[in-house]
Amino acid sequence: MAFGISRAPRRARDRGAVIVLVLVTIMLAAFLLTAFVRRSGTELLADARAANTRSLRADAYSAMETTLAVLADFRAVDGALRSPAEGWEDPLADSGFEPVAGRDVEVTFEDESAKLSLPNASEAEIQTMLEFSGVERNQAEHLSHVLHAWGHDAPKDASADLDVPDYTRADPPYQAAHRALRSWGELAAAELDEHVFFDDAGRPTPVFDSFRQEVSLLSFRRVNLNAARAGVLTALGLGAGEVQSLEDYRARPKPKGDTGVFRSITEANTVMGAAVSGDRYGTNIEALRINVAVRQGAVVYRLSAVVSAGTNASAPQRRTEAAKPGTVETAPLPERKALNYPFTVLEITENAEPTGPIASPTS
Repeated sequence: MAFGISRAPRRARDRGAVIVLVLVTIMLAAFLLTAFVRRSGTELLADARAANTRSLRADAYSAMETTLAVLADFRAVDGALRSPAEGWEDPLADSGFEPVAGRDVEVTFEDESAKLSLPNASEAEIQTMLEFSGVERNQAEHLSHVLHAWGHDAPKDASADLDVPDYTRADPPYQAAHRALRSWGELAAAELDEHVFFDDAGRPTPVFDSFRQEVSLLSFRRVNLNAARAGVLTALGLGAGEVQSLEDYRARPKPKGDTGVFRSITEANTVMGAAVSGDRYGTNIEALRINVAVRQGAVVYRLSAVVSAGTNASAPQRRTEAAKPGTVETAPLPERKALNYPFTVLEITENAEPTGPIASPTS
């Protein structure tokens, strides 16, 4: 007797497995597609922002070049740059510079030579600036010695200076740089654990902000009397009456056509009732910081450059060491053709981060 075998249940199970497999495949494809779209959107947004940043950067450099061209023209006519009051306070308007539609471009100036040059300052001058920044006298005297020792060569055949911090106690230990500071964050390494310029968390203090406004890391000999403020002038030896006379002159309304800009030390002495010389004082800008800000909506691109407007300003130099025995000598670099650029660029920064302590104090 023959028995028939039913195939219906088996076919049903096969169809169910196929449906489950199809659903899993669809879910996996949907997941992958969603992830791809999300990632593509992020990458497209990043690409768009990068392209916008490049465009803003190009505008910033264009504005910087235009500004330098205007300044070069003024210097060629007047022989030097002394103050924006001479007529170059708005160089983009003077040149007819037009930013891209929807963008604003702003140029501001900061006279670095109106500050105290830290590489050339004495301990007494540094102490005065620290006191003007709010540091108590005894601590200012000690810290001025520390900063002066950090920024100058160590004396030969001398015993250890017990008035400077023991940097070997730091983690990791290091030595004093004995050369000019290259960044404001290096103050944290120089002061070690005194926490005058930076607090325990490494944040800049009000003393740091005030000190930075009055002191420059650049090297120059003459302070510009057209812009120097009371703290710097006092540190360089001017009396309270002389400083007050200068400030009163600056605040006094000027006759039409009179810029109030000193063109010589003699003119400044007449106003101050002093007899300063041209050794530490001048009436020209030695180093000028040019700040360019390009804005488009909430996005801001910043470009800052410091140029030598005179002949005596320079940036902190890296120390060169003599070749050690056994080292391989290298051939000298070929001479480069001079660009005949109107200014020497001492420093240039783009979208600089807020100043903070540096990682390596002596690099």
